[in-house]
Amino acid sequence: MVALLAQKKRIRSPVGAGMYYPEYKKEMLDFLRVFDLEPGNGGCAQAIIAPHGSWGLSGELVANAFSAAMGRSGDIKRVVILGPIHDKREKGVFLSNSHSFHTPLGNIPVDKEITEEMEFAGEYLEINDIPHLGEHSIEILLPFVKYCFPNASIVPILMGQPEHKYIKDLSAALKDVITPIIDETLLVVSCNLSCDNDKTTARFHAQECLHLFAEKDAASLTSAILDGSLSPCGGALVASLLDSGLLNKKTCYAGDMLSAAGLENNTVFYSAVSFE
Repeated sequence: MVALLAQKKRIRSPVGAGMYYPEYKKEMLDFLRVFDLEPGNGGCAQAIIAPHGSWGLSGELVANAFSAAMGRSGDIKRVVILGPIHDKREKGVFLSNSHSFHTPLGNIPVDKEITEEMEFAGEYLEINDIPHLGEHSIEILLPFVKYCFPNASIVPILMGQPEHKYIKDLSAALKDVITPIIDETLLVVSCNLSCDNDKTTARFHAQECLHLFAEKDAASLTSAILDGSLSPCGGALVASLLDSGLLNKKTCYAGDMLSAAGLENNTVFYSAVSFE
């Protein structure tokens, strides 16, 4: 009984609050209310790609991405949210064993049933909370999930260093598990387009990523990521989504591409994309 109670109380705590986005509820609501993210007022995207930079840099793009799905706000029961692991030593695809993820706007429950189905459907997918505890790529988008779809649960999935077997395995699991419930599910990928110490190179890579996203060219995107010619942070997860066959409608840019100077004079390019 004690073990069961501990399981029910397992809450994943934020690691980026106050650094990447506001730490307190009032400040966060002040930020979010600027964007008019009202239920039913927006597009009907099946999937969106949103960046995981600090909100001061890319928060408006995230809002644009979520706005592209707000027309479905009454139908979405869960958000499958995919993010990269920044620790380059980590390999694998990791689901969460937490009961919920905490945000300044309240906790978001994890859909345990779909999580278990995903693990069963994938050869390399495993339920393991440890990679989730210190990673911000999913966390940084969760307040938007809570604000836009307050009654939705989440299926958080992290991927470590990209490998062909992980991309294909996640693709197959998404197809098997999500296809029957696609009408009540929003797919979200946390992805920054490019990062390079040369701004021109970073821009070129970002534009090429957007082209491959729009073409839904999973094979070319996967090849470019694996051979190192493109390095979108989260791009392997986009490749899995594109390869899954879940996206059969048009692609729209939900926000203009934006650049930001990063650490050691690197330039990061962000954008927002929706698949309607």
